[in-house]
Amino acid sequence: MSSSTNASTWGSPSGTIKFPKEVAPFTVSISQEQLDRTQALLKLSPIPGECYENSLPDGSRKLGLRREWLVEAKRVWEEEFDWKSVESRINSFPNFTAPVPVNDKGEQINIQFLGVFSQNPNAVPVVFLHGWPGSILEFLPLFNLLKKSYPDSSQLPFHLIAPSLPGFGFSDQFPTDRNYGMEDVAFVVDSFMVGTLGLKNYVVQGGDIGSRIARVLGNRYEHCSAVLVNYSPVPPPEGFDFTTLSEKDKKGLERGDWFRNDGSAYAMMAASRPGTLGLALSTNPLALLAWVGEKYLDWTDPLSFAQDRTLPSGARYSRKLMEEIIASVALYWHTGKIHTSFYSYREAFALNGRAPPSSNAQFPVMAPKKVGMMWFPYEVIPTPRAWIEKYSNLIFWREEEVGGHFAQLEQPGVLARGLEDFVKVLQQK
Repeated sequence: MSSSTNASTWGSPSGTIKFPKEVAPFTVSISQEQLDRTQALLKLSPIPGECYENSLPDGSRKLGLRREWLVEAKRVWEEEFDWKSVESRINSFPNFTAPVPVNDKGEQINIQFLGVFSQNPNAVPVVFLHGWPGSILEFLPLFNLLKKSYPDSSQLPFHLIAPSLPGFGFSDQFPTDRNYGMEDVAFVVDSFMVGTLGLKNYVVQGGDIGSRIARVLGNRYEHCSAVLVNYSPVPPPEGFDFTTLSEKDKKGLERGDWFRNDGSAYAMMAASRPGTLGLALSTNPLALLAWVGEKYLDWTDPLSFAQDRTLPSGARYSRKLMEEIIASVALYWHTGKIHTSFYSYREAFALNGRAPPSSNAQFPVMAPKKVGMMWFPYEVIPTPRAWIEKYSNLIFWREEEVGGHFAQLEQPGVLARGLEDFVKVLQQK
Protein backbone atom coordinates (compact mmCIF):
# COMPACT_ATOMS: atom_id res chain seq x y z
CA MET A 1 0.00 0.00 0.00
CA SER A 2 1.32 3.40 -0.84
CA SER A 3 0.27 7.02 -0.73
CA SER A 4 0.76 8.79 -4.02
CA THR A 5 -1.35 11.10 -6.16
CA ASN A 6 -4.45 9.39 -7.53
CA ALA A 7 -4.74 9.68 -11.30
CA SER A 8 -8.49 10.27 -11.20
CA THR A 9 -9.58 13.90 -11.06
CA TRP A 10 -13.34 13.39 -11.38
CA GLY A 11 -14.99 14.87 -8.32
CA SER A 12 -11.68 15.72 -6.62
CA PRO A 13 -11.90 18.24 -3.74
CA SER A 14 -12.07 21.91 -4.58
CA GLY A 15 -14.60 24.70 -4.34
CA THR A 16 -16.90 23.90 -1.43
CA ILE A 17 -14.47 21.56 0.37
CA LYS A 18 -10.89 22.33 1.29
CA PHE A 19 -8.78 19.54 2.73
CA PRO A 20 -6.53 20.24 5.71
CA LYS A 21 -2.87 19.39 5.14
CA GLU A 22 -3.21 16.16 7.13
CA VAL A 23 -5.35 14.59 4.38
CA ALA A 24 -3.10 12.69 1.98
CA PRO A 25 -3.83 11.11 -1.43
CA PHE A 26 -3.73 7.33 -1.30
CA THR A 27 -3.31 4.57 -3.87
CA VAL A 28 -4.07 0.92 -3.18
CA SER A 29 -1.10 -1.23 -4.18
CA ILE A 30 -0.43 -4.70 -2.80
CA SER A 31 3.08 -5.93 -3.50
CA GLN A 32 3.69 -8.75 -5.95
CA GLU A 33 5.58 -10.59 -3.21
CA GLN A 34 2.46 -10.60 -1.06
CA LEU A 35 0.29 -11.72 -3.97
CA ASP A 36 2.71 -14.56 -4.73
CA ARG A 37 2.65 -15.66 -1.10
CA THR A 38 -1.14 -15.77 -1.20
CA GLN A 39 -1.05 -17.93 -4.33
CA ALA A 40 1.37 -20.31 -2.66
CA LEU A 41 -0.85 -20.64 0.39
CA LEU A 42 -3.90 -21.30 -1.78
CA LYS A 43 -2.12 -24.03 -3.74
CA LEU A 44 -0.93 -25.73 -0.55
CA SER A 45 -4.32 -25.55 1.19
CA PRO A 46 -6.26 -28.82 1.05
CA ILE A 47 -10.02 -29.14 0.78
CA PRO A 48 -11.36 -32.11 2.74
CA GLY A 49 -13.34 -34.81 0.99
CA GLU A 50 -17.07 -35.07 0.65
CA CYS A 51 -19.20 -35.81 3.67
CA TYR A 52 -22.89 -35.59 4.39
CA GLU A 53 -22.63 -32.13 5.94
CA ASN A 54 -20.76 -30.45 3.06
CA SER A 55 -22.55 -32.31 0.26
CA LEU A 56 -26.18 -32.62 1.31
CA PRO A 57 -28.11 -34.75 -1.21
CA ASP A 58 -30.86 -32.12 -1.49
CA GLY A 59 -28.33 -29.56 -2.75
CA SER A 60 -28.93 -27.16 0.13
CA ARG A 61 -26.57 -25.29 2.47
CA LYS A 62 -28.59 -26.12 5.59
CA LEU A 63 -25.48 -27.37 7.36
CA GLY A 64 -23.00 -24.90 5.90
CA LEU A 65 -21.01 -24.19 2.78
CA ARG A 66 -21.04 -26.82 0.06
CA ARG A 67 -17.70 -28.38 -0.78
CA GLU A 68 -18.17 -28.20 -4.55
CA TRP A 69 -18.60 -24.40 -4.45
CA LEU A 70 -15.38 -24.01 -2.46
CA VAL A 71 -13.49 -26.27 -4.87
CA GLU A 72 -14.53 -24.08 -7.80
CA ALA A 73 -13.92 -20.81 -5.93
CA LYS A 74 -10.42 -21.97 -4.97
CA ARG A 75 -9.70 -22.78 -8.62
CA VAL A 76 -10.96 -19.38 -9.77
CA TRP A 77 -8.88 -17.52 -7.16
CA GLU A 78 -5.76 -19.48 -8.12
CA GLU A 79 -6.14 -19.45 -11.90
CA GLU A 80 -8.37 -16.58 -13.02
CA PHE A 81 -8.89 -13.94 -10.34
CA ASP A 82 -6.95 -10.72 -10.90
CA TRP A 83 -6.39 -8.67 -7.74
CA LYS A 84 -4.83 -5.86 -9.76
CA SER A 85 -8.16 -5.30 -11.49
CA VAL A 86 -9.73 -4.84 -8.05
CA GLU A 87 -7.06 -2.28 -7.22
CA SER A 88 -7.85 -0.47 -10.46
CA ARG A 89 -11.53 -0.34 -9.55
CA ILE A 90 -10.75 1.19 -6.17
CA ASN A 91 -8.15 3.58 -7.57
CA SER A 92 -10.52 4.78 -10.29
CA PHE A 93 -11.97 6.99 -7.56
CA PRO A 94 -10.06 9.53 -5.48
CA ASN A 95 -8.63 7.83 -2.39
CA PHE A 96 -7.28 9.51 0.71
CA THR A 97 -6.11 8.91 4.25
CA ALA A 98 -6.48 11.19 7.24
CA PRO A 99 -5.66 11.04 10.95
CA VAL A 100 -8.91 11.06 12.94
CA PRO A 101 -9.46 11.18 16.73
CA VAL A 102 -10.72 7.98 18.36
CA ASN A 103 -11.55 9.60 21.71
CA ASP A 104 -11.67 12.96 23.44
CA LYS A 105 -8.09 12.47 24.69
CA GLY A 106 -6.67 13.27 21.28
CA GLU A 107 -5.54 9.75 20.31
CA GLN A 108 -5.73 9.28 16.55
CA ILE A 109 -5.81 6.55 13.92
CA ASN A 110 -5.52 6.85 10.14
CA ILE A 111 -8.76 6.40 8.20
CA GLN A 112 -8.72 5.60 4.48
CA PHE A 113 -11.67 6.82 2.43
CA LEU A 114 -13.06 7.24 -1.05
CA GLY A 115 -14.04 10.84 -1.65
CA VAL A 116 -16.02 11.91 -4.70
CA PHE A 117 -16.68 15.61 -4.26
CA SER A 118 -19.15 17.65 -6.26
CA GLN A 119 -18.40 21.14 -7.51
CA ASN A 120 -22.04 22.02 -6.84
CA PRO A 121 -22.15 24.45 -3.87
CA ASN A 122 -25.49 22.95 -2.82
CA ALA A 123 -24.29 19.34 -2.87
CA VAL A 124 -25.36 17.25 0.12
CA PRO A 125 -22.52 15.38 1.88
CA VAL A 126 -23.35 11.66 2.21
CA VAL A 127 -21.13 9.28 4.16
CA PHE A 128 -21.55 5.58 3.31
CA LEU A 129 -20.87 3.05 6.05
CA HIS A 130 -20.25 -0.61 5.20
CA GLY A 131 -20.77 -3.60 7.43
CA TRP A 132 -19.27 -7.05 8.02
CA PRO A 133 -18.07 -8.86 5.97
CA GLY A 134 -18.31 -5.82 3.75
CA SER A 135 -15.91 -3.07 2.78
CA ILE A 136 -15.68 -0.03 0.52
CA LEU A 137 -15.89 -2.50 -2.39
CA GLU A 138 -19.66 -2.75 -1.98
CA PHE A 139 -20.06 0.94 -2.84
CA LEU A 140 -18.05 0.87 -6.08
CA PRO A 141 -20.95 -0.22 -8.34
CA LEU A 142 -23.14 2.53 -6.85
CA PHE A 143 -20.42 5.16 -7.29
CA ASN A 144 -19.80 4.00 -10.85
CA LEU A 145 -23.46 4.42 -11.74
CA LEU A 146 -23.54 7.91 -10.25
CA LYS A 147 -20.33 8.78 -12.08
CA LYS A 148 -22.00 7.83 -15.37
CA SER A 149 -25.17 9.71 -14.47
CA TYR A 150 -23.24 12.86 -13.59
CA PRO A 151 -20.13 13.01 -15.79
CA ASP A 152 -19.95 16.71 -15.02
CA SER A 153 -19.21 16.81 -11.30
CA SER A 154 -20.76 20.28 -11.03
CA GLN A 155 -24.11 18.54 -11.54
CA LEU A 156 -23.55 15.86 -8.91
CA PRO A 157 -26.13 16.55 -6.16
CA PHE A 158 -24.05 15.01 -3.37
CA HIS A 159 -20.55 14.50 -2.10
CA LEU A 160 -19.90 10.73 -1.92
CA ILE A 161 -17.68 9.72 0.98
CA ALA A 162 -16.97 6.09 1.90
CA PRO A 163 -14.49 5.38 4.70
CA SER A 164 -13.09 2.00 5.61
CA LEU A 165 -14.28 1.61 9.19
CA PRO A 166 -11.67 1.31 11.95
CA GLY A 167 -10.18 -2.18 11.88
CA PHE A 168 -11.31 -2.75 8.27
CA GLY A 169 -9.55 -2.48 4.92
CA PHE A 170 -6.91 0.21 4.69
CA SER A 171 -7.89 2.02 7.89
CA ASP A 172 -6.02 1.49 11.14
CA GLN A 173 -7.47 -0.67 13.86
CA PHE A 174 -8.55 0.75 17.20
CA PRO A 175 -5.96 0.94 19.98
CA THR A 176 -5.65 -2.24 22.06
CA ASP A 177 -5.92 -0.58 25.48
CA ARG A 178 -9.67 -1.13 25.92
CA ASN A 179 -12.83 -2.35 24.25
CA TYR A 180 -14.02 -0.15 21.39
CA GLY A 181 -17.50 -0.48 19.91
CA MET A 182 -20.14 1.09 17.71
CA GLU A 183 -20.43 4.27 19.72
CA ASP A 184 -16.69 4.76 19.32
CA VAL A 185 -17.02 4.23 15.56
CA ALA A 186 -19.74 6.90 15.48
CA PHE A 187 -17.37 9.26 17.31
CA VAL A 188 -14.70 8.58 14.68
CA VAL A 189 -17.10 9.09 11.75
CA ASP A 190 -18.48 12.36 13.12
CA SER A 191 -14.97 13.60 13.95
CA PHE A 192 -13.93 12.72 10.41
CA MET A 193 -16.90 14.40 8.71
CA VAL A 194 -16.97 17.52 10.87
CA GLY A 195 -13.45 17.94 12.20
CA THR A 196 -11.45 16.63 9.25
CA LEU A 197 -13.62 17.53 6.25
CA GLY A 198 -15.31 20.55 7.83
CA LEU A 199 -18.85 19.43 6.90
CA LYS A 200 -21.42 20.89 9.27
CA ASN A 201 -24.46 19.07 7.89
CA TYR A 202 -24.30 15.54 6.51
CA VAL A 203 -26.41 12.49 5.69
CA VAL A 204 -25.35 8.96 6.57
CA GLN A 205 -26.23 5.84 4.56
CA GLY A 206 -25.59 2.31 5.76
CA GLY A 207 -26.55 -1.32 6.01
CA ASP A 208 -25.54 -4.06 8.43
CA ILE A 209 -23.39 -2.58 11.22
CA GLY A 210 -23.23 0.59 9.14
CA SER A 211 -26.94 1.06 9.88
CA ARG A 212 -26.30 0.75 13.61
CA ILE A 213 -23.55 3.36 13.44
CA ALA A 214 -25.92 5.53 11.38
CA ARG A 215 -28.51 5.37 14.14
CA VAL A 216 -25.96 6.34 16.78
CA LEU A 217 -24.93 9.30 14.63
CA GLY A 218 -28.53 10.39 14.07
CA ASN A 219 -29.33 9.99 17.75
CA ARG A 220 -26.30 11.71 19.26
CA TYR A 221 -24.55 14.00 16.81
CA GLU A 222 -26.04 17.33 15.83
CA HIS A 223 -24.28 17.63 12.47
CA CYS A 224 -25.82 14.37 11.22
CA SER A 225 -29.16 15.65 9.92
CA ALA A 226 -30.55 12.54 8.23
CA VAL A 227 -30.16 8.78 8.05
CA LEU A 228 -30.89 6.48 5.09
CA VAL A 229 -30.59 2.78 5.91
CA ASN A 230 -31.37 -0.53 4.25
CA TYR A 231 -31.26 -2.60 7.45
CA SER A 232 -33.07 -1.76 10.65
CA PRO A 233 -33.86 -4.68 12.97
CA VAL A 234 -35.94 -3.38 15.87
CA PRO A 235 -38.48 -5.09 18.16
CA PRO A 236 -42.23 -4.69 17.71
CA PRO A 237 -43.93 -1.87 19.60
CA GLU A 238 -45.61 -2.94 22.82
CA GLY A 239 -49.04 -4.40 22.10
CA PHE A 240 -48.46 -4.61 18.36
CA ASP A 241 -51.30 -6.32 16.49
CA PHE A 242 -49.64 -9.05 14.42
CA THR A 243 -52.86 -9.62 12.44
CA THR A 244 -52.14 -6.33 10.63
CA LEU A 245 -48.98 -7.66 8.99
CA SER A 246 -48.88 -7.90 5.21
CA GLU A 247 -47.86 -11.09 3.45
CA LYS A 248 -44.49 -9.50 2.65
CA ASP A 249 -43.98 -8.70 6.31
CA LYS A 250 -44.87 -12.24 7.34
CA LYS A 251 -42.35 -13.66 4.88
CA GLY A 252 -39.81 -11.16 6.13
CA LEU A 253 -40.31 -12.24 9.73
CA GLU A 254 -39.96 -15.88 8.66
CA ARG A 255 -36.60 -15.03 7.09
CA GLY A 256 -35.59 -13.26 10.30
CA ASP A 257 -36.48 -16.40 12.26
CA TRP A 258 -34.31 -18.45 9.88
CA PHE A 259 -31.38 -16.11 10.42
CA ARG A 260 -31.66 -16.11 14.21
CA ASN A 261 -32.24 -19.86 14.52
CA ASP A 262 -30.15 -21.31 11.68
CA GLY A 263 -27.87 -18.61 10.31
CA SER A 264 -26.36 -16.81 13.27
CA ALA A 265 -23.93 -19.36 14.75
CA TYR A 266 -21.06 -17.42 13.16
CA ALA A 267 -22.17 -14.29 15.05
CA MET A 268 -22.19 -16.06 18.39
CA MET A 269 -18.63 -17.17 17.71
CA ALA A 270 -17.60 -13.64 16.72
CA ALA A 271 -19.31 -12.26 19.83
CA SER A 272 -18.02 -14.77 22.38
CA ARG A 273 -14.63 -15.92 21.03
CA PRO A 274 -13.43 -13.32 18.51
CA GLY A 275 -9.81 -13.78 19.57
CA THR A 276 -9.78 -17.44 18.60
CA LEU A 277 -11.76 -16.87 15.43
CA GLY A 278 -9.52 -14.05 14.27
CA LEU A 279 -6.36 -16.04 14.87
CA ALA A 280 -7.73 -19.07 13.02
CA LEU A 281 -9.01 -17.19 9.97
CA SER A 282 -5.79 -15.18 9.66
CA THR A 283 -3.71 -18.29 9.01
CA ASN A 284 -5.12 -19.30 5.64
CA PRO A 285 -6.89 -17.53 2.75
CA LEU A 286 -8.93 -20.62 1.87
CA ALA A 287 -10.34 -20.85 5.40
CA LEU A 288 -11.28 -17.19 5.17
CA LEU A 289 -12.92 -17.77 1.79
CA ALA A 290 -15.08 -20.54 3.26
CA TRP A 291 -16.08 -18.48 6.30
CA VAL A 292 -16.98 -15.33 4.39
CA GLY A 293 -18.29 -17.02 1.24
CA GLU A 294 -21.06 -18.74 3.16
CA LYS A 295 -22.40 -15.37 4.33
CA TYR A 296 -22.56 -13.84 0.87
CA LEU A 297 -24.28 -16.91 -0.57
CA ASP A 298 -26.88 -17.05 2.21
CA TRP A 299 -27.53 -13.32 2.55
CA THR A 300 -27.82 -12.18 -1.08
CA ASP A 301 -31.03 -12.45 -3.05
CA PRO A 302 -30.57 -15.17 -5.70
CA LEU A 303 -32.43 -12.87 -8.10
CA SER A 304 -29.68 -10.23 -7.77
CA PHE A 305 -27.10 -12.38 -9.55
CA ALA A 306 -27.67 -14.57 -12.59
CA GLN A 307 -27.09 -18.26 -11.85
CA ASP A 308 -25.05 -18.65 -15.03
CA ARG A 309 -22.59 -21.48 -14.28
CA THR A 310 -22.91 -25.16 -13.37
CA LEU A 311 -21.02 -27.16 -10.76
CA PRO A 312 -20.19 -30.87 -11.27
CA SER A 313 -23.34 -31.89 -9.39
CA GLY A 314 -25.43 -29.86 -11.81
CA ALA A 315 -26.14 -27.12 -9.28
CA ARG A 316 -26.23 -23.61 -10.68
CA TYR A 317 -24.20 -20.74 -9.26
CA SER A 318 -23.37 -17.14 -10.09
CA ARG A 319 -19.85 -16.54 -11.39
CA LYS A 320 -20.25 -12.78 -10.82
CA LEU A 321 -21.14 -13.29 -7.16
CA MET A 322 -18.25 -15.72 -6.76
CA GLU A 323 -15.85 -13.08 -8.11
CA GLU A 324 -17.27 -10.44 -5.78
CA ILE A 325 -16.82 -12.81 -2.84
CA ILE A 326 -13.21 -13.55 -3.77
CA ALA A 327 -12.50 -9.82 -4.13
CA SER A 328 -13.97 -9.14 -0.69
CA VAL A 329 -12.02 -11.98 0.91
CA ALA A 330 -8.82 -10.93 -0.86
CA LEU A 331 -9.21 -7.41 0.55
CA TYR A 332 -9.52 -8.75 4.09
CA TRP A 333 -6.62 -11.11 3.50
CA HIS A 334 -4.21 -8.65 1.92
CA THR A 335 -4.87 -5.99 4.56
CA GLY A 336 -4.63 -8.51 7.41
CA LYS A 337 -7.78 -7.15 9.01
CA ILE A 338 -10.17 -10.04 9.52
CA HIS A 339 -9.15 -10.41 13.19
CA THR A 340 -9.80 -6.71 13.89
CA SER A 341 -13.23 -6.66 12.23
CA PHE A 342 -15.33 -8.62 14.73
CA TYR A 343 -15.75 -6.06 17.49
CA SER A 344 -19.31 -5.08 16.58
CA TYR A 345 -20.67 -8.54 17.36
CA ARG A 346 -20.12 -8.27 21.10
CA GLU A 347 -22.79 -5.56 21.10
CA ALA A 348 -25.21 -6.95 18.57
CA PHE A 349 -25.91 -10.49 19.82
CA ALA A 350 -27.19 -11.91 23.08
CA LEU A 351 -24.80 -14.14 25.02
CA ASN A 352 -25.64 -16.63 27.78
CA GLY A 353 -29.29 -15.67 27.67
CA ARG A 354 -28.59 -11.98 28.25
CA ALA A 355 -29.98 -9.23 26.06
CA PRO A 356 -27.47 -7.59 23.73
CA PRO A 357 -25.89 -4.53 25.38
CA SER A 358 -26.59 -2.40 22.33
CA SER A 359 -29.42 -2.42 19.80
CA ASN A 360 -30.94 -0.19 17.17
CA ALA A 361 -33.91 0.45 19.47
CA GLN A 362 -31.55 2.11 21.95
CA PHE A 363 -30.77 4.79 19.38
CA PRO A 364 -34.07 6.20 18.08
CA VAL A 365 -33.69 8.89 15.44
CA MET A 366 -36.55 11.30 15.94
CA ALA A 367 -37.49 14.82 14.77
CA PRO A 368 -35.92 17.13 13.86
CA LYS A 369 -33.67 14.40 12.43
CA LYS A 370 -35.03 12.59 9.37
CA VAL A 371 -34.92 8.90 8.47
CA GLY A 372 -35.29 7.02 5.19
CA MET A 373 -35.63 3.27 4.84
CA MET A 374 -35.08 1.09 1.79
CA TRP A 375 -36.66 -2.29 2.46
CA PHE A 376 -35.38 -5.39 0.64
CA PRO A 377 -37.20 -8.75 0.82
CA TYR A 378 -34.10 -10.95 1.13
CA GLU A 379 -32.53 -8.97 3.96
CA VAL A 380 -31.54 -11.26 6.85
CA ILE A 381 -33.99 -9.53 9.19
CA PRO A 382 -36.61 -7.67 7.12
CA THR A 383 -38.53 -5.49 9.58
CA PRO A 384 -42.12 -4.20 9.23
CA ARG A 385 -42.53 -0.50 8.61
CA ALA A 386 -44.67 0.03 11.71
CA TRP A 387 -41.86 -1.27 13.91
CA ILE A 388 -39.26 1.03 12.34
CA GLU A 389 -41.59 4.02 12.66
CA LYS A 390 -41.65 3.48 16.43
CA TYR A 391 -37.95 4.39 16.57
CA SER A 392 -37.66 6.78 13.62
CA ASN A 393 -38.92 10.04 12.21
CA LEU A 394 -39.56 8.13 9.00
CA ILE A 395 -40.10 10.53 6.09
CA PHE A 396 -39.08 8.18 3.26
CA TRP A 397 -39.97 4.52 2.66
CA ARG A 398 -39.04 2.51 -0.40
CA GLU A 399 -40.14 -1.14 -0.60
CA GLU A 400 -38.25 -3.13 -3.23
CA GLU A 401 -39.04 -6.42 -4.93
CA VAL A 402 -35.52 -7.80 -5.27
CA GLY A 403 -32.44 -7.50 -3.07
CA GLY A 404 -30.83 -8.77 0.09
CA HIS A 405 -28.35 -7.89 2.79
CA PHE A 406 -25.68 -6.49 0.45
CA ALA A 407 -28.10 -4.11 -1.21
CA GLN A 408 -25.47 -1.61 -2.40
CA LEU A 409 -23.65 -4.41 -4.20
CA GLU A 410 -26.73 -6.32 -5.35
CA GLN A 411 -28.95 -3.45 -6.49
CA PRO A 412 -26.75 -0.36 -7.06
CA GLY A 413 -29.23 1.20 -9.48
CA VAL A 414 -32.02 0.90 -6.95
CA LEU A 415 -29.82 2.43 -4.25
CA ALA A 416 -28.79 5.27 -6.56
CA ARG A 417 -32.42 6.17 -7.30
CA GLY A 418 -33.35 5.84 -3.65
CA LEU A 419 -30.52 8.13 -2.60
CA GLU A 420 -31.47 10.73 -5.21
CA ASP A 421 -35.12 10.65 -4.15
CA PHE A 422 -34.31 10.77 -0.44
CA VAL A 423 -32.10 13.82 -0.88
CA LYS A 424 -34.84 15.53 -2.91
CA VAL A 425 -37.31 14.90 -0.08
CA LEU A 426 -34.82 16.32 2.42
CA GLN A 427 -34.42 19.48 0.36
CA GLN A 428 -38.20 19.94 0.17
CA LYS A 429 -38.80 19.69 3.91
